[in-house]
Amino acid sequence: MSYSVAQPLLGKRGLNLKTWQLFLLVLLANIALMLLYNEFILTLDVYHNILSEQMESTRIDEYFETFRKVSQWGYVAQPIMLLIQITFIALLIQLPLVLVFIDIRFAYLFRLVTWASLLVTAGGFVRFLWLFNLEAFEIHKNILNMTPFSINHLLDASVYPETAYMILGKFSVFELCWCLIIYNGLLSTGKIKKEYAALLIFSMWAALLLFQWGLVAYFQGASA
Repeated sequence: MSYSVAQPLLGKRGLNLKTWQLFLLVLLANIALMLLYNEFILTLDVYHNILSEQMESTRIDEYFETFRKVSQWGYVAQPIMLLIQITFIALLIQLPLVLVFIDIRFAYLFRLVTWASLLVTAGGFVRFLWLFNLEAFEIHKNILNMTPFSINHLLDASVYPETAYMILGKFSVFELCWCLIIYNGLLSTGKIKKEYAALLIFSMWAALLLFQWGLVAYFQGASA
């Protein structure tokens, strides 16, 4: 049985790209987003604004230059990181399906997750445009952790721990659209019931959220 990803969005009447082309599109969008942030958001003035109470001016300049050099490797590593990320999520979806004997090809799940990743990247561009309209002196640490169209955009950052505030930013319109695309893509196979698909997507999203929270908490503890 053949099925297309997120019909009709990627069906015969929609955006009909090969998987490698779709992956390349997401990759280029992510690299462009990294470049925009590094050039227009995370400027030297913003670094001084954020770190002025923790470091001397000369140290901030050195820290900024180090960051710029290291960030160059981020562009090189992005293809591998994106491949690992999409593969991990596709496997995370496939594992419980295999346990209940539901056969959905990994290639299909990989394509489905790649397509859904476009929505998350779109959220990154919206966040960039929002930050781009702010002056350097208006951008501080809490602002950088804020996500438009999310729960944390409606809350006072000073009331919540930094880790919790960042995680609340994952409860956003774009994350919801990501889940809906995965959900719709699974249903379009005709091999999984609506209730099980919804439970699977919710469990997977919660597991990813918990994993991200753990990473953030670990790195914050290590840098403290």
